[in-house]
Amino acid sequence: MTDHEVRIVPSSGARNLRDLGGYPTSDGRRTRWRTLFRSGCLDQLTPAGQSWLVQVGLRTVIDLREDDEVAERPNVLPDSAEVRYRRIPLFEGPLPDAKPPPLDVGYWRVIEQRYVPVRAVFEALDEPRALPALIHCHAGKDRTGVLVALILAAIGVQHATIAADYALSATCLGADYLDETREWFTSKGWSWEEYRHLAGAPAELMLSVLGQIDSHYRGVTPYLASIGVSHSVLERLRELLTEAPRVP
Repeated sequence: MTDHEVRIVPSSGARNLRDLGGYPTSDGRRTRWRTLFRSGCLDQLTPAGQSWLVQVGLRTVIDLREDDEVAERPNVLPDSAEVRYRRIPLFEGPLPDAKPPPLDVGYWRVIEQRYVPVRAVFEALDEPRALPALIHCHAGKDRTGVLVALILAAIGVQHATIAADYALSATCLGADYLDETREWFTSKGWSWEEYRHLAGAPAELMLSVLGQIDSHYRGVTPYLASIGVSHSVLERLRELLTEAPRVP
């Protein structure tokens, strides 16, 4: 079984649900297993999936979706004292575009314009007893993809590894997601041939976004500092989200 296959949570009913553990960092550590998860929306999460997440100690769910998305597909995780549900909409209100922008434009808009919710996600992860945590949006690919990339980069995961994790969304989402997305675009009167690339998750795209951050801000850590994420928050998250490799 490959490392990617190990991190995918099977038979949960939630699309694109996976563990972000086991990734090496630049200082010789690795991301902790069962500490940070990513996924699509949790409205179809099965009782078995709910039970599994509670059993592994899940404490926080961060939902990046908008109000209408939440109303249409509400989170089904139990409202308990052990699992905190945090709404941090990445985009509030309609986007300025008449039609969906290219993915790189949308991702860069998150970096440049949506820094308040970006900062709020880091602060939510830093709250007492916030971890293990799960971050999700609709498909767990775009909004979640950008936030997860920033988190992984901030704790020392290399760009190529982050891009490979991002690209895994295409495998996890599969044909059903493509069919659903095609139907949605068709219902809007938009050409699937013109917009089908928006359903993809090419590693090269995430590498380009991270490279732009390096060019504009000299790295993800300076970018986060520029939007108000403190050094102490990042240091705590590095300690909480990574560990030294085990000695055989």
